[in-house]
Order: sequence, then C-alpha cells, then structure tokens
Amino acid sequence: MEPIRLDHVQFERIDYTGGRRKVKRPVGDGPRYRDSESHAADLKSAAELVIADVDGRSPVLGIDPKLILVIETGPSLAVDDEGSWANAGLRVVDSSVQKKVVAFGTDPQLSEFLKRLDAYANGPDGKQKNPPYLAFFDGIDTVRPYGPQDRMGRRLDEAVSNASNDLLVVDVEIWYPSDASLVKDWLKQVSSGVAGGGGEVVDEHVSPSAGICLIRVKAPREVVEELLHVDLVARVEVVPGGTPSNTALSQYSSEEIGVLPTPAPDAPLVGLIDSGVIAEHPFLRDCVAGAVVLNDWLPDGADRTGHGTAVASLLIRGKIEEQLADGEWEAPPCRLLSVRVLDEQNELPMHRLVENEIEEAIRFLADHGVRVINLSLGDLGSSFDGSKAPILAGMLDHLARELNVMFTVPTGTAYPADYAADYDESFGDSYARALAESDVTRIIDPAPAAIALTVGSVVPPPRVLPLAFRGVGKSGWPSPFSRVGEGVAGAVKPELAAIGGTMVQERGSWDLRLIDEGKVLVADGRPDATGVVTRDLGTSFAAPLVAHMAGALHGAYPDASANLLRALILQSAQEAPDFLDGHVDLTKSKREKLQRRATGFGIPVRRDSATSDERNTVLYAEDEIEVDDVHLFALPIPASFFERRRFPRGVTITLCYDPPIRVRRYDYLGSRMAFEVVRGISADAALKLFLDDTAAGHIDAAVSPLSEMSSVNRIGFYPNKTVRSRGANQLARYVWRQSLPILGGNDNEFLLAIQNTRRWVAPKSKQRYAITVRFWVDDRLPPIYNEIRSRVPRLRARERLK
Repeated sequence: MEPIRLDHVQFERIDYTGGRRKVKRPVGDGPRYRDSESHAADLKSAAELVIADVDGRSPVLGIDPKLILVIETGPSLAVDDEGSWANAGLRVVDSSVQKKVVAFGTDPQLSEFLKRLDAYANGPDGKQKNPPYLAFFDGIDTVRPYGPQDRMGRRLDEAVSNASNDLLVVDVEIWYPSDASLVKDWLKQVSSGVAGGGGEVVDEHVSPSAGICLIRVKAPREVVEELLHVDLVARVEVVPGGTPSNTALSQYSSEEIGVLPTPAPDAPLVGLIDSGVIAEHPFLRDCVAGAVVLNDWLPDGADRTGHGTAVASLLIRGKIEEQLADGEWEAPPCRLLSVRVLDEQNELPMHRLVENEIEEAIRFLADHGVRVINLSLGDLGSSFDGSKAPILAGMLDHLARELNVMFTVPTGTAYPADYAADYDESFGDSYARALAESDVTRIIDPAPAAIALTVGSVVPPPRVLPLAFRGVGKSGWPSPFSRVGEGVAGAVKPELAAIGGTMVQERGSWDLRLIDEGKVLVADGRPDATGVVTRDLGTSFAAPLVAHMAGALHGAYPDASANLLRALILQSAQEAPDFLDGHVDLTKSKREKLQRRATGFGIPVRRDSATSDERNTVLYAEDEIEVDDVHLFALPIPASFFERRRFPRGVTITLCYDPPIRVRRYDYLGSRMAFEVVRGISADAALKLFLDDTAAGHIDAAVSPLSEMSSVNRIGFYPNKTVRSRGANQLARYVWRQSLPILGGNDNEFLLAIQNTRRWVAPKSKQRYAITVRFWVDDRLPPIYNEIRSRVPRLRARERLK
C-alpha cells in the first residue's frame, strides 16, 4: 500500500518573559606568562625586528613597504575584540587560522603597541592586581613579518619554477582592512604596480560585507614573483584549469526515449550554473525556462561539453536509471533556468575572476525568482586545509544570506592514487577508511561554504559486473573519488551524500578501471553524441539529486525560506551504511568522525523531505532570535513512545541558519546556534537553565551545567552538541529501542531549546533560523500523525509563561 501523503505540521515557540541576559564570559585560570617583564622583553625584541625589516626594504613594483605582522596567539586572546587591537595601533586583517592573527600596523613604528608593552612590562600599578593590558599581551606568543611563503598559493611554486611559463595568469588577494577608502587605495597601488611592471589587471572583485578584495592579473613571471614581496598582498595563486570527463559511449535514440512528462507551467524555477544545456534534449525538452549567457565571451547558453546537460538531467528528472528501467516517468517538480559560465574545455574565462562570473550568475537567477541553485563546479587544486574559508565559498555564504537562496555544491573529485599506496585485492574493502583519514582528500572550494548544502558521492546499488571485474565499495559507501570534510572550524561537511558512481578493479592485476556498470545514467549533451543517454561518474552528479529534492520542496512549500528548505532536506537523511565495520582498532568516537567526514549526516530521501506519513511525522518552524538569547518550543511526545513493546522509535532534529560571515576570520560565523531537548522539568526551569548556559559561553562546550542532567531528562542526541554546533546546517538523532520511562508532570512533552551565542556580530543582532522535528515509530507501533497534529495547537496555547 502506498504511504499516506500528508503535509508536514507547522508549529510555533511558546511565549515567555525574561529574554536575553547580559553575557559574562568565563574567566581563565590565570596568566600564561607569569613573568610579564620577561615576556614583554621577548615581544619587544620580536616587534623591533619586524619594524627594522620594514625600514630596511625598498619599494616593490613601486609600492612602499607596509607593516604587516603575523601575531602568534594563545587560545585566550579575543580576536573578535577589535577595539583592543585598534587601541594598540593595529588593524586585524586576518584571523582565519587558529592561534595566528595578521594585523596591519597603522603606525609604522608601532608606537602605541610598544608604549602599552612597556606598561605591561612594568607590572601592576598602584592597587592593581595585574599588569596593565594583561589579557592582550598574555594572549600573544610572538610576532613576525608576513613573508613570500605566506603569500604563495599551492600551485604557484610549480608554475613559477617552470621555465616555459613566461606569462602567468594569477589571482591576487589584497588585504581587506575595515576602512573602505584604504581598500580602494591599496587596490589602486597594486594595480598600478602590476601595470608598471608590464602586467595587466583583467578583472577585480570587491565585497565589503564579506571582506574580500581580489584581482586577476596577467603578467610576466618576474612580476608575479615580485607580487610575493608586496606587503599589501595576502595571497597569489595560479588560475585553475577545467573539469575532466569520464563519459562513456552514448546510448538510446530520441525515438526510444519518447515524449516524457513535463513540469507544470507554474512549477518553481531551479538554477544551474555550469557549461550550459541542450534545451531540446529529450530529458529537458519543455523543462527549460531559459539557457543564457551574461557576457559576450561565450556565444550562447548551449552546452558544448555535455557536463551541464548531464547535471541538468538529474536536477530535473532525479534518478533517471530507475525511471528508464521501468518506463514510468514522473513529471518533474521544477523547471530549469541555466546560466552558462564554462567554455568548450569546461573552463572559466582567463580574463574574468570566477567570483565575478559566479556572483553575476547568482544575482541573475535570484532576480528571476530562483531559490535553489546547483553549482557542480570546483577548484581541483584548492583542497581545504581547515583554516580560512576559500573566497568563492565565502561569497556563496554571503549571497545565500543576502538573497535567501539555497546552494547545492559537490565535495569535489579526489584520485585514489593520492591516498592509496597500491591497489591490492583488499582495496575494495579498505579504501573508504584511507579516503576518510587522508589529509589530501579534503573538500575543495566552494564545498566549505557553511550555508550551502555540500554533497558527497556514494556507491550505487550493486549491478551485475563482468566476471573480470570487482566493484570498489558497497552500496552507500563513499565513492572512492569523493572528497571528505570537515568544513570551517570543524563543521560537518559534507552534510549529505547521494549516488555518484564508483570504480572497479580488474581481477588479477587489481588495477582500477572505469566501466559503465560503475557509473550513473545521465543525459548525453556532447556535440558528437550518437545517442541521448550516457553514463558518467563524479560528485558533480550527486549534488543535483539534492537540488532536485529542493525543487520539489519549493513547489510544496512556496513560502519556505532557504533555511527551511535545507532543514527539510536534512531531516529526511538516512544514515549511510557503516564502512568501518570490522576496524576494531578504532574507537567509537573515531569511527563516527570518519563516517561524518565521508558521508555527513547521511543520504536524503525525497519522499520524506516533502511529506509526512502516519508513522513518520515532521514538524517545522521558522523564527528569528537575538544573540545571546534562547527560544523554547513544546513538542508533543506521541503515545506510541510509551508503548511497552521493544520496537524502535526515534526523533530527528535539524537546525539551519544563515549567519553573517567573514572570510578571513577563524570565527567565520558571526554567531553560533545550537539546540537541546529536555523533559520532565517546567518551561520556566528550562528557560533559566538554557539562558544561564548561553550566558556562560557553553553553547559548544563539552562540559556545561546541562551535562550534569540525567539521561532521562536530557536527550543524548548523536552527534553531540559540541560537534553539530560548529556548522550552520545541523542534525541530531536519537533512537529508543524500548518505551520511554514515565516521569509524571509534563511527561508527554519535550522542551526544545534553541540557543544563539554572539561571536562578532553587533549586540542585539537578530538571526533567522528554521528547525524541524521528525518523530517516527516502527510499523508495528500505533500511528502518530493525527495525534501530533491535534496536540500541537493545544501545547502552544497552554504554555503561556507569566
């Protein structure tokens, strides 16, 4: 019998008085440097060396030296307290790596810094217990100049040393201080210096809100080398190349496919930024609202490589293989608006910054009503090192917040040779651990984007292989080419995974091969195609399957925010199969971490994202919360949860929000949100408990007053609060294998607390968010949908706190 298709249930928070409390951050255990005089002497000596270095250098490309310091810090220094830095004559331009701050000295002689340092060295003054400026200087370990090796991108060293590279195209990031006039001056100085050296600035991108200043430069190798010595420059990197193809032979004719169902005329638009599309392809015919280019460097919006058409077919049709096999096609839930940005080699133009090209496309799509955008693009040479967010990722996060749009992006493609020493007969079972543990398989730009949904690839269901081959991995395991997390500040990345294909091994030699049986079915849009269907593999084809779900959700809930769209997709995720079964040397926490690095929170299910049923019921809410505040929601516990039978039942909660971001900050997100669930205590008591917890700065701490609560009263979700609160897309689960204990009082409700702690946003700032709560019970337990739907309004009305 088909499941009953029921709407999700909307609910609201309960009213209360009290509100935000003044936050007092915890105090440390005392100074790290007990001898302030000795520590000050060391810092002064290091600072004087930096000053002498600047004084002794000559202009580079006509640009005078500037005082740019790297300040190595301890864990207690408040990088977000910009007033303290400014008062010391320093302006922070980068704090993206923990324990390292880059600052611009507004006074070349660091007069105020050294003056305060002398006061700190002299110790306590009068009745003071501690030396002046203790918190500031005790948090600094040393200072040093910011040098050429700090500026050199990963690919640049090889390009510069290549004798044949007389002319290079590089992206040059310029420091972004908060003074807009200073940014303009620095940009002018670097541009003039490049031109004076015989180079050319072909494009520029400036984003004040995200703190980005970037130029694309075409210049002789000697000029590029000199840029590494310009103090105003933060980073220089070679422009990346295109995307490789693993496409198979074409199959089926247009006549064999026939006429397929088309979307409703008012179906929502989804956006695609790629290599264009073939709008008359059988999979896309009458589904494409537009295929455009926004600049004259491309002739039109038609696909010349096949990549965009393949991605579009999955975005519009979903899982093509299943529908083609049984001949039963679903009407697409959305229409497509495509912006072509890639040329015939799947490359972006050398004369345009990728940030400008992508931002222009995103704004065009948003202006035409698009709320869901897929970008199956990535910089293969930008493996994320866990420090600062890449610039393109930061731009996506900024635009996601500004435009209220949702992005789906792939993790990027890795190569097994990068993480595996050899391919023996055990590789097909052991590769997944090596992939998840490796540092060279980290996600690539823009996959670290905090607000986007990042999607990894998993192995498809098993297919019959030729006898000479053996498949790599089991169904639902990470694909051997899928990159892994984490994201910025340890956020869970990817959040989701979808089918993207796998490789096979040739028995005997055990070499890796790409054959059709390991690939996914997609539309063939190549110019030389002999049919209309082909097979390909890659994370590029996992991301649009999630965008397809988002398009369906947008149609079902047209007023939903991008936060809610992401939350509803997340809550539908089923945990991916355990690929570490049998690895007995790993602890439970290590296993869980590696699983998350590869497959995130799991594999989403389209039906569960858009609809509830009798035993799988979703509640959702949207709101905005002030920093350092708490919101409280009352949730009905279904009667089935108290049934004294040993059948599983559970809860899944998601929280998605869109905070402001700063690219060159380790505290990338302007505020941090988290959630907890308690039961058996009053709403008043719960509110006080969580307000105290938020004020004490425990939102992402492993130890807090909440940790002392009984497991009966506090739900011990997985992953824990410390792990999940690091990102803007959060999910937690809990499963009971038997009935809930009866506590009495408000026994039949949970209290869900939403916390928001300020990092560097302005006080009293408000943050938008969406939450979902999915209750589910085993098929052998009584249904829950009608009970929950009837009880939600009564709970909201009953719990009015006075």
